[in-house]
Amino acid sequence: MRGLLICLLIVLLGAPACRTDGKGQGPPIPASSDPKGKDLILGAIVAAWETKANHVRLYKIVKIKYFPPPMGDELEFVAYNETGKDFQHAADLYRKGGLTVALAPVRVPRTEFVRNRKYRVLTTEPVTAADLSAKRAAPPARQR
Repeated sequence: MRGLLICLLIVLLGAPACRTDGKGQGPPIPASSDPKGKDLILGAIVAAWETKANHVRLYKIVKIKYFPPPMGDELEFVAYNETGKDFQHAADLYRKGGLTVALAPVRVPRTEFVRNRKYRVLTTEPVTAADLSAKRAAPPARQR
């Protein structure tokens, strides 16, 4: 009986942390990003709005080169082919997995990325050897 009460208590206390809004799996998307880009850390999975293309592209930060002021840090990303129509859709694509590399490496000064992009950090994960050696996926063969 005591174990049942403990399990019930855990379920009841843990329930408010579960998503019930019907907007995908996992934790909610942050409402904003850090204005100085301090949330852009090694291993961050970033969803960034691309204004000209009108979609949200997924990136992973695989290296950060530190430079003293006034230069600032340089971020090195892997850019993925998969794009979403909004931040939530991009997050769902990331959670689904199977991302393919569009471009690697992409090097951008932190200040330029923060100034020119609306972005959200979805999560962080370890940087793997595969991330560091990522190459663009071969384009599909043209059919004749």
